[in-house]
Amino acid sequence: MKIQVRDLEFGYTKEKILKGIELSILPGEHVSIIGPNGAGKSTLIKCMDGLLKPQKGDIKIDGRCIRGMRREQIAKKIGYVPQSSASLFMLKVFDMVLLGRRPHTTWKSSEKDKKQVLNALRLLNIEHLAMKNFNEISGGQQQKVIVARAIAQETEMLLLDEATSNLDIRHQLEVMDIVRRLVDELGISAVMIVHDLNIAARYSDKIIMMHQGEIAAAGTPEEVLTEENISSVYGVEICIEAIKDKPYVVPLKAKYA
Repeated sequence: MKIQVRDLEFGYTKEKILKGIELSILPGEHVSIIGPNGAGKSTLIKCMDGLLKPQKGDIKIDGRCIRGMRREQIAKKIGYVPQSSASLFMLKVFDMVLLGRRPHTTWKSSEKDKKQVLNALRLLNIEHLAMKNFNEISGGQQQKVIVARAIAQETEMLLLDEATSNLDIRHQLEVMDIVRRLVDELGISAVMIVHDLNIAARYSDKIIMMHQGEIAAAGTPEEVLTEENISSVYGVEICIEAIKDKPYVVPLKAKYA
């Protein structure tokens, strides 16, 4: 599946949060979106999933404008993982993941639906949580459950909004490994908002660096993660080392005006 964003603008008020965004995501690409807080990363992800309606521009899925698609049609193409998913309901973990099958089912779940849920839970190594209440497990475990729900959705693209932010380093790497494997083995696309620049460098085919609602740089990790780009966008002094043929960002100090 290919998604194209053209001349995208969005704002909750007259002030624009996104300004003239242009990008394309191809099948089988793992893309990280990076940038400082308030750069517009989460807003862009929500526009791409159809949760927010832009004031200007187009988002197309395989050439079809997302504006003309119903919610269930989008959900068959794109799986969205939000920053957090606090629930007011005492749902079991299994049932939370089963919600990811809704675009494919009627009111009754099938054996295939249940199998997909179990496969997703096993993939995230959380099958032991299946019968626990979602609200009674840790925040990090909840986040892995939401990732599992998106995987069970069987879409052609995953949009992950800081999906690893509540996880410790081991579980961050575990989730990143799983998403990378899904991209490589199934040919799906994954677009992730990532704060750790070194994790973005290690796992991404392409990085999009945002700043003040615009794309400041886009390309391979080597092209985007330069001292000049990071200094300009983040306001920090850094140096770049190479570890296993990937750029590694070493922060030195904050820059003050």
